[in-house]
Amino acid sequence: MKLKPLLATLLFIPLLCSVNTLRANHAAGGEIIYQHVTDSTYRIIFKFYRDCRGPGAPTVQPLCITDMVTGAVSSVDFDTVAAYGPSKRVQVSVGCSEYPTRCVDPTSTLPGYEEYWYSKVVTLTGHTMWKFSTFIGNRNASDNLAGGTNLWFYIETVFDNRVTDDNSSPYFSLKPIPYLCVNQPYSYNNGAIDIDGDSLVTDMVNPLEVIPPVSCATAPTPALFATATPPYNVVNNPLQTNNTFVINPASGQMNFTASAIGAYTLTTRVREYRKGRLVGYIMRDVQVQVLNCSTIPPDFKIDPASVTNGSYTSNTLYGCIDQPLNFCYEITSGDTDAVLIAEDNHNVSIPGATVTYTGQLGDTIKGCVTWTPGSKDVGPRTFVVTTKDSTCKPPGIMLYYFYSVPIYIWPPTVALGDTTICPGDATFLTASGGGNFAWTVKPGGEPITSLSNPNKYNPIALVSKK
Repeated sequence: MKLKPLLATLLFIPLLCSVNTLRANHAAGGEIIYQHVTDSTYRIIFKFYRDCRGPGAPTVQPLCITDMVTGAVSSVDFDTVAAYGPSKRVQVSVGCSEYPTRCVDPTSTLPGYEEYWYSKVVTLTGHTMWKFSTFIGNRNASDNLAGGTNLWFYIETVFDNRVTDDNSSPYFSLKPIPYLCVNQPYSYNNGAIDIDGDSLVTDMVNPLEVIPPVSCATAPTPALFATATPPYNVVNNPLQTNNTFVINPASGQMNFTASAIGAYTLTTRVREYRKGRLVGYIMRDVQVQVLNCSTIPPDFKIDPASVTNGSYTSNTLYGCIDQPLNFCYEITSGDTDAVLIAEDNHNVSIPGATVTYTGQLGDTIKGCVTWTPGSKDVGPRTFVVTTKDSTCKPPGIMLYYFYSVPIYIWPPTVALGDTTICPGDATFLTASGGGNFAWTVKPGGEPITSLSNPNKYNPIALVSKK
């Protein structure tokens, strides 16, 4: 369902002046998304992640709008949004009660991050490749980026309304990761969702920066990685992981083992395709803290025996429309003192599903899903389970673990057309939809052995000579 306009529509107002007053050392990351309002009007939302060790979030934040074909640049100011009630902000991850973060206690040594929202409604004048961007100076220090706090934070989102006007960007349904433990395997997923049902492809990219003097006309450049062994790169070592970092382009699932304590900047890009054409992309730029902690990561397993009206093959669940798909999974910690809490993104990833949990606040949790997909659910889905370990061992942080369950829903199975052949001839039979096929023969017809493979979507049928 598309959103109705809540804010005044704005037309482009040229503003190319330099903005050198937005200097701080608190810019830990951010992302820009857009929501279709009506016709060629869109709500642009900037989510800013602030390091609580620095000054407050900007009260005035520019929204740069660039026609990437002509190079024309315009600018307006974002409005702040009370996204979380009157506070306009929320902690990305809270500390334990006895170990508050810097966001709560200014004397704390535990880093903390807050999320702020800015929003503006704009009307695009024409059809082209648009870029929405913003910047803040300066970034907080990251161990994997050269330049330290001299780097200006920059983020962008691209939208090609020549493909379609009727589009809202993908968005991240899960909060960014602020903390993880050194030398422990870690799984994470941003939970990218597209409400229009477009195909998404996820990868890692270099964080971007702009070089002062800064204005909306300043072209961004990739931030340079610091010198390290093994060298940093966006493919398998964006932070120090000894080249263990991998990302699944289809699901967005990341797996790695951080090998060095420190603060690291990571940038994820999600490209959106409609019928094979690139609609655009969004980016999430965040800082993660790798800490010395001893919490044991929990284990996550799907129970294959629990799957009904579907199948679980190669770590993917398969189901069919209008058939209730059921499956269960178990989350287990090797620490009997663990206090686990599980939640998930089923409301947006598999809407209409029912998820039940047993064993919350213990060391073992069981979750079970019941979902009857409809015709709009055909294709790939990524169900993400988030497990919070609130054991609160020193340094006293809440640790979050993310497990993705790829789901594919098959369309209805349809046999394509009747075929007439002569005795002794052969022909291909063809069906579409579904994933597991089982051809049968009518009474009095040829035996099943007349098919080359009755479990294939296009078996060869051989009619005997009679």
